[in-house]
Amino acid sequence: MRRSNGALMPLALSATLLLAATGCGGADTGGDGEILVAAWDTGPGADPLETAAAEFEKANPGVDVTVKKTPYVQYSQTLRRQLSGNRVPDVARMLLGYGDAGNVLVLADKGLITDLSGSPWTKLITGPGAAVTDKDGKTYALPVDSTSIGVFHDPETFEKRGLRVPRTFGDVLAICRETKGTGTAAFALGAQQGSAMGRWAVFALAASTVFADDPRAGERRRKGEITFAGTPGWRRAVERFATMKDEGCFGEDATGVSQEAAARSFGLGKSLMAIAPTATLPLFTGGDPEARPAMFAFPGGDDAAAVRVPSAPVSGLAVPAKARNARLARAFLDFYAENRVRYSEIDDSVPGLPASEDDPGVPEYAAALAPYLTAGRTAPIMDQNWPNPEVGTRLDSGIGKLLLGDRTPEGVLKEMDSAWTPTAP
Repeated sequence: MRRSNGALMPLALSATLLLAATGCGGADTGGDGEILVAAWDTGPGADPLETAAAEFEKANPGVDVTVKKTPYVQYSQTLRRQLSGNRVPDVARMLLGYGDAGNVLVLADKGLITDLSGSPWTKLITGPGAAVTDKDGKTYALPVDSTSIGVFHDPETFEKRGLRVPRTFGDVLAICRETKGTGTAAFALGAQQGSAMGRWAVFALAASTVFADDPRAGERRRKGEITFAGTPGWRRAVERFATMKDEGCFGEDATGVSQEAAARSFGLGKSLMAIAPTATLPLFTGGDPEARPAMFAFPGGDDAAAVRVPSAPVSGLAVPAKARNARLARAFLDFYAENRVRYSEIDDSVPGLPASEDDPGVPEYAAALAPYLTAGRTAPIMDQNWPNPEVGTRLDSGIGKLLLGDRTPEGVLKEMDSAWTPTAP
């Protein structure tokens, strides 16, 4: 499946029963019933979850699906309160992995989420998906949409400047040296407080420096077997970020630039590239309908064969342990999984479950990432394995201090280690 550029969320089986009128898979729900679906508000764009709810009702006469939305910034706290209240939702949209008190594996550890291991779609979950949905051989969520971190660029601009897509980290530095002093930055970078762009860059580097050699590095860190500061690959990743700064890869005063302003600089052609997740395309097109950026894999090392792409499902659907209608809720998840490719087209997201064995379902602009995804040359989205959001906050602030010359790479990693907790909140 290939799709043209379109709007994205900021950071979405075989059928035995078919609904001829709509072409949607039906579900054996066994009669009437109702389910309540809790979800964060995705904004003014179309939300595939609402389409799925309407189509599930149509495929199953007598069934009523209510989608109750909460603003994103309030959602995690609201959901945790609901899970301990009198009206527990039957289905809940959740961020996957660890990282925050409302993420699915944190809640699964507390016994608040239903084991979905018997569902037919679980066999389609690949390694990166299993890392954020599974624990102790049990599956706790249907992955709905995925994201991959790569490099946005304008192919026409590259051609006009005689530039080639870099295949090694040395190639990256060569472009930085070539553009230094020209008034155009090689990479857009906003490192103002609240920006994630520095984090994305370090993740892109660590994919090749850490996870190419040790695919289990995230799991090992979570178990306390290794630390950030004590892992050579993590040191190389942050050191290479510092090298990029020293070689002039980023614009001046990145610490005073917001994420939005840095994205505008890319859209205006004041920077050639931007390291970011696929789901952030609208941020970098700057509202320009004529913009046609494409992506390539960021080469974090000097061996092209060792390049890895951070990629994983980021959100999914789960069934709370105290759901009143768990049977119907699971049928809804099965229905969504069956129609996942069509639902991903609604918001131009990447399906959380691959479209097929040979096609991860990436949009057209990210087609260059597809071979990495299908070959399993991926790394996790690293903060999904971290037990609390403070670890990422320390990385963000440490990057800002590094850019100002006030922190060494080792100091950044030690601060991240100091925020680590033995278990998730």
